[in-house]
Amino acid sequence: MTIESTKIVDLTRQMVEIPSVVGRYGESLEVLNLADKYLDGAPGLKSRTFERVSQKTGQKFVSRLWGSNETMLNPKVLLSGHIDVVEAERSMFKIKEKDGRLYGRGTGDMKGHVAAELVAYRRWVIEQGNPNGVGLLLTSDEEVGGENGARYIVEFEGLRPSVVFIPDGEFDFDIVDSQKAPHHFHVQALSTTKGGHVSKAFELDNPVNKILAVYQEMRQKYSLATKDDDWKSTFEMTVITTGNGEHEGRVINSANQIPEVAEAWFGWRWPVEVEIDGQMPSFDRGYEDLEEISKRHGVSILGGHGNGEGCYTDPNAEFVKKWKVIIEDVIDKKVGFKHMHGATDGRHFALFGSQVLVTSAITGSHHKADEWIDINSLAKLSEVVYKYQVEMTK
Repeated sequence: MTIESTKIVDLTRQMVEIPSVVGRYGESLEVLNLADKYLDGAPGLKSRTFERVSQKTGQKFVSRLWGSNETMLNPKVLLSGHIDVVEAERSMFKIKEKDGRLYGRGTGDMKGHVAAELVAYRRWVIEQGNPNGVGLLLTSDEEVGGENGARYIVEFEGLRPSVVFIPDGEFDFDIVDSQKAPHHFHVQALSTTKGGHVSKAFELDNPVNKILAVYQEMRQKYSLATKDDDWKSTFEMTVITTGNGEHEGRVINSANQIPEVAEAWFGWRWPVEVEIDGQMPSFDRGYEDLEEISKRHGVSILGGHGNGEGCYTDPNAEFVKKWKVIIEDVIDKKVGFKHMHGATDGRHFALFGSQVLVTSAITGSHHKADEWIDINSLAKLSEVVYKYQVEMTK
């Protein structure tokens, strides 16, 4: 194992052993302080810490941005990552190393990748003698949308990198050319009658049927993806709830009771560059359709999140070509382009004019019990990031 690989493994191990599950402020701050400690001694490096309380959940989130005084908010390149992880069994916060891989919560998503960035960034700053032109941002709320991390810092603190690099996902060095735009709708339907026993269904107005009617109409237009052609719009119900009975003052769920109220969540995701019914997709158009259909069926829209902010990266853009040349030289093979069905913080940057570059080392099983990342590929990724900083700041 090389010196760089050893540093990356050690940093990954230390970060994984801090269970910075999304929403845990103390542990998130501990990881950021660990990064600070590693970067200590890099000449001219400054940092800014941002703390935000979610208006939706009341949870406190913390982010940190590193760079120079001159280019802190407008670097040519920003290395970006998140240090929050999804919940896991306690044993997953202890790294296991086997057959050249690291196993544990956050190894792939994305503390291993953050470690690779940290090693490349410190090396570049020390060699250059200052951090002018390149910054590093670590956030702690990506797993819940990034609104109080990347989005807040971009929209309200004025962070405007020319290019933002995000090593996220499971792409084995391939480059993401498009990320689907997401939105989640929260809807509610009320009965025009009281709830009652299912045996009297013909006398009752079941709000579940109203929601299902809206769901089916929206799916006819927006649920277009198939197994063979998955790069199309999807529209799915992810949650449906009813409080359909009461016993001694407690709401219960009864198989024999028709409810008075039903609520549901719909998840809509679509490629920003693929037409729907001969038109380019639009969050506003989709919302208007949902409003019209919901009103017709007596369903109210309570809210939602996502706002349909996708991300497209032109494979022929100069910043992509430069990355491709470097990475193919380091890993000694061609890399391709892939679509991303999920979302990254890249969409927040793209909305405000930054160009977005997303890829990953060799990794898999994110959010699962056997999450892993390949050590050698992390070292290679770090080497590419280092060389990319050199190239982009000439």
